[in-house]
Amino acid sequence: MTIEQLTVFLGWSTVINAGLMLWAVIALATMPDFVYKAQGMVTKLSREELEKAMYHFLGLFKLGIIFLNFTPYLVLRLFF
Repeated sequence: MTIEQLTVFLGWSTVINAGLMLWAVIALATMPDFVYKAQGMVTKLSREELEKAMYHFLGLFKLGIIFLNFTPYLVLRLFF
């Protein structure tokens, strides 16, 4: 894989992952009851525990996007 291919891959990976995160944030903000019911079928968490878990997940997901997708993309674009 060449540096150009890796740069394109990381760029699209950043866009796709950021879109997924944005979709999750919008779903959580606009349909909290639906999210709670859907997750309630899978887990036995209370609503407060589920909200904490979702915000924790979104925070870790955001950090993953920044450190694993965006930062390497930015470095490749700036220095190669």
